[in-house]
Amino acid sequence: MGSELEEVVRLERVELIARLASIGAIKEKDREIALNIIAEIAGDSVIKSKDFSIIFTPSSGN
Repeated sequence: MGSELEEVVRLERVELIARLASIGAIKEKDREIALNIIAEIAGDSVIKSKDFSIIFTPSSGN
């Protein structure tokens, strides 16, 4: 898979998980898990768009 396509797929996954985590009925622990999944998907990479860029880094422990 080309790096641009991989970046698009990664961003779509992050967006989906973020939307699910923002639902009001979700438990706080589930929200934390979702944020950790986002950090794992993104790793230390930079997700770029024409209008913005986001840098994700996983936390160093809980």
